Amino acid sequence: MISIIVPIYNGEKYIEDCLKSIFVQTYEEWELILIDNASTDDSLELCKMYAAQDDRIQVLHQHHNKGVSVARNLGIEKARGEFITFIDVDDWVACDYLEKLVSVQKEKKAGMIICEYQKSYDKDRIDKKSNKHEYHELREYNTREYLDRYFLEGNTHCWGVLYERNLLDGIRFKKGMSIGEDMLFLMEVAGQAEKIVVSNYKGYYYYINENGAMKKKFTPSYMDQIYCWEKALQKIQEKYPELVTKVESILVVSVLLVVGKLSELTKEERLQYQKEEVFCYETFKKYSKKKEIKKYLPAGYPIKVWIYRHFPQMYLSLYGRLR
Repeated sequence: MISIIVPIYNGEKYIEDCLKSIFVQTYEEWELILIDNASTDDSLELCKMYAAQDDRIQVLHQHHNKGVSVARNLGIEKARGEFITFIDVDDWVACDYLEKLVSVQKEKKAGMIICEYQKSYDKDRIDKKSNKHEYHELREYNTREYLDRYFLEGNTHCWGVLYERNLLDGIRFKKGMSIGEDMLFLMEVAGQAEKIVVSNYKGYYYYINENGAMKKKFTPSYMDQIYCWEKALQKIQEKYPELVTKVESILVVSVLLVVGKLSELTKEERLQYQKEEVFCYETFKKYSKKKEIKKYLPAGYPIKVWIYRHFPQMYLSLYGRLR
């Protein structure tokens, strides 16, 4: 059986698409764990309504919003399945999503089966969830290969993955983080897997939320993006030192992304975040020293690195104007 874990916070606008895509799955041996994270809309009532129609659904309610990590962890604790997968409430899946992942797992006997995803916007919220998608390629990795060739190439989301339940023993999402909790969780789980398989099957629909965490005005929680990669770097240094430079390049990009959010503030607003601004620059200097990081930087970033290193205030001013 597969335990499907869906954390929910004010998801009444999306919950129908998400749940209906699960109800039409061609693979029917599943349980659905819905965790309402103290929603202020009708999400909880909708969850209870659907649960009354299908005894495979379990609804959990938290009286205080403790964050998505706590919600997912609660789902893991309650899961009874041999496998676990996560779906975000504003996303949905193709009708053969579970079937495809399970068939690959049976064939390859891998601890993690990962599929590709399709981006979706409000204008795309049509009945794509019933579509079937063929896959033509399976890539097998050990932990080091997965980290190097897939994870550190920007694939750090916990959804779109089928996990063997026993891999998650003792591993949970870090509490108190709003950005990067997926990445740290994936790193830990991957470290327990002897084999990881990535399929180019696109059965997961990822909704681009214009009001998502990375779209909002700067708050101190944006710093999580830097903190989580520093934690990842520590783990990489211990086991895979040859990947350190690659992680340092990601840290440099992460700092510049946070600096970009700071640049959107007015001078008066930035005054209250001077500590964060100084931390960004000191962290940037620390990890941008190596010339070797240049080969891992995305297009356009080498010039950004040079400007910010030599003229940080000018970079903040120019970036804010160009936004």
